[in-house]
Parts: sequence; structure tokens; C-alpha cells
Amino acid sequence: MPLEYTLISQLNSSQKEWKIRVLISWIWDFHSKHKPEVVLGMEAILVDEKGNRIQASLKQKLIKKHKRELKEGAYLDVMNFEVLGNNGDYRGTTHPYKINFIWTTYVKTSEKIPNLSRFNLSLFPDILSQSNVDDVFIDKLGEIVGMGEITERNYAGNSTKLLDIQLRDLR
Repeated sequence: MPLEYTLISQLNSSQKEWKIRVLISWIWDFHSKHKPEVVLGMEAILVDEKGNRIQASLKQKLIKKHKRELKEGAYLDVMNFEVLGNNGDYRGTTHPYKINFIWTTYVKTSEKIPNLSRFNLSLFPDILSQSNVDDVFIDKLGEIVGMGEITERNYAGNSTKLLDIQLRDLR
């Protein structure tokens, strides 16, 4: 019997076999701190037909295997991956789990999911109500109307540059 599609909201670490149909919302490489030219892996934000989002990770050795299919805006069927806790210094989504591609992960281009956007635009009141969540990505449509000075902060033993900006809501 073929494996049925699972919604992202139903993914958890209790089983090993999953099949999802998703849109790649965002994708980026992450690099070595000490050798910025070295790509250590790839991260992506995946969206299902209900608009649920989950972060996916690929280690360096798997990038070449899947690079052709993994493009922003691509619709994919993905099977045979690990579902792990969404822990770490930053999280691309609020989903409690994330996907980890493994050697047997199968990826193929799928049909378009109707009425689905790559973006999950947040309203200002919603962002302000989550002021205790500062490690998750937020999509916001706004106009920059002001900015402060670039400051440096020490975060997890590394110096990081920050720029405060002031936005005007365009929604």
C-alpha cells in the first residue's frame, strides 16, 4: 500500500516513514565560522497545502544529491527523512520538529499546490504579541522609515553586528 501524504502539522518523531508534498519557501547555505567559503550544509523552510511550515536541514554531503530539485518556489514530494526536535540557536519556524535529510531521502518535483504563498506575512500586533519569541523567522511587508547605528554584540562567544530598523506597516 502506498504511503499517504502527511500534513506538516502532523509530523513528529514517533515514526520513521513520512511522505510530504511541499513548497520551498526559503533556502540558504550555512557556512563555517572560521572558513566562510566552506559550506557546511543547507537549510530550507517548507510549506504544505494548509500553510504549515517546517525547517529542513541537509548536511554538506547531501547537497550535491538534491541540489537540482531544491530551489526556492519549487513544489516537491519528499519521503524517507528524519524528524528531530527543533532545537538550536535559531529556528526557522515555530514547529516543534524539523526535518533532517538522510542518504535515503527521496525528492521529486511535484504538481503545484494551488493558492499557496511562499510568504507567511505577519501583522504588527501578532509580532508584538510574540515578543518573547526572538529566534524564529518572520515575514513582514513594511517600509523602512528609520534605522539606528550598527552595534556589535557578543552572542554564543561570537561577535555579531546588529542593525535596529523601524518599519511602517504596509498591510
